[in-house]
Amino acid sequence: MTRDKRPPSMGERWRRITSQGVDTNELERALVSLPAIRNPRLRIQPGSIMAEMEGSMGALHEVSVHVPMLSSKIWPQVVRVMRRSASMLEQMTQGLVPRSFDRLIARIAGEPVFPEPRRVTSACTCSEQERPCRHILALHELFARRIEERPYELLVLRGIDLRQLLDEASRPAEPGEHPPLSFGAREEPILFPDCEDVDLDVALAIGQVRNLLGSHQANKVQAIAAAIDALRREEPSEPTEPLV
Repeated sequence: MTRDKRPPSMGERWRRITSQGVDTNELERALVSLPAIRNPRLRIQPGSIMAEMEGSMGALHEVSVHVPMLSSKIWPQVVRVMRRSASMLEQMTQGLVPRSFDRLIARIAGEPVFPEPRRVTSACTCSEQERPCRHILALHELFARRIEERPYELLVLRGIDLRQLLDEASRPAEPGEHPPLSFGAREEPILFPDCEDVDLDVALAIGQVRNLLGSHQANKVQAIAAAIDALRREEPSEPTEPLV
């Protein structure tokens, strides 16, 4: 049997995050509740997903999921790296969220765009004792289906202004901001390919971070030039032939 190496979709990844430790029977009940969700009432905004869901006897329940927004401090660094990846910019211009962007955010912010399960909280006005209740689980499933068709809504949830980010990343780099990519390459070599389905490594050494941001290339060049000058000064002069 050939193992399916297809990377998980956006919706599948959201389901993995939000279904950990959830009872299977409760999840099935939640899926049955899906038709009762009023799609036009679904609201996705920075930090939260909200919806009204019909319960028994026509009662309406306010259901919400909450995720922390990413820090605004990371964006100057993110923009600098995005300028070195033509494919990332192309995909995000189409409203997609490539794996390379997820990895980039993980490395700079310390957490990926897809939040850790412990960072996702929820609330519902129903009286069910089980938490997460079937309304919350149904909302998670509805959002998973939404980001299959509209991946950029995950960025909205995490507080990312995609249009502003793309505008900044599409501008030409400032002189000296980055060393040029070798051999006409379109991608920064440190960025990972999108096809890998592996855990994101959020830990980088200081030197790797500096290489990623191109922030210490000038110092390297100066140090190399100084070493070359020192070697030249230490070279013995060529002996002259004696005069006859």
